[in-house]
Amino acid sequence: MENDRIDTGRSETEQAIMDATLRALAKHGYADLSIKNIGTEFEKSTSLLYYHYENKDELLLAFLDYVIDLYIATIDPEADDADAEIRKFVGYVLPTEECTGEHATPPGLDELEQFQRVIFELRTQTIHDEDYRQKFREMESYMIDTFATLIQREMKAGRYREMNAEMMAENLMAFLFRSLDVRVTGTRPESAQAMRESVYFLLDNVMPTGGQPGDVATRDADDDA
Repeated sequence: MENDRIDTGRSETEQAIMDATLRALAKHGYADLSIKNIGTEFEKSTSLLYYHYENKDELLLAFLDYVIDLYIATIDPEADDADAEIRKFVGYVLPTEECTGEHATPPGLDELEQFQRVIFELRTQTIHDEDYRQKFREMESYMIDTFATLIQREMKAGRYREMNAEMMAENLMAFLFRSLDVRVTGTRPESAQAMRESVYFLLDNVMPTGGQPGDVATRDADDDA
């Protein structure tokens, strides 16, 4: 994990603090998080936490900046194969139990489920905290803009049918967020698979130039009749 992690430009100490914060959040949750239990997960002196960050709130906002940098680094709007880049990111967010390939998880994030659980919990703080709201708005806007850019590139190349790229990007992100919701909360785990199938239905049948969305959408209903 340490050797292949995504480089977000942070020092070794700052990276270690981010790792410790992730572990502490996963163990204690947002409500019970403290500098003390972050320090317990930190291999160096706890005083270093205060050297870099004045308090827990400042540290958590820095952690959100780190999360944003990670997400930005996991999808490249200039990737050679735009469709493959979209699918790679979908695989990160919606992995299957059988997903063990090269891109099963982003580099340096072996504990992807733990990471997603922590991010989901922090996202709930946007209801009451404008700083958190702004951080997540920045991240989500980047992801939607990047999806739209990749879709537009595939349209220009003739591999995707003509569509409203921004609207489709919003749809894809809505499926991804809903799937993340039910996977993390456990309220409807069966929905996670349905959401995953919905995303791949769009990628395989709706968006490609040669796709047959009508035939595929009605095939199961015809079989049941």
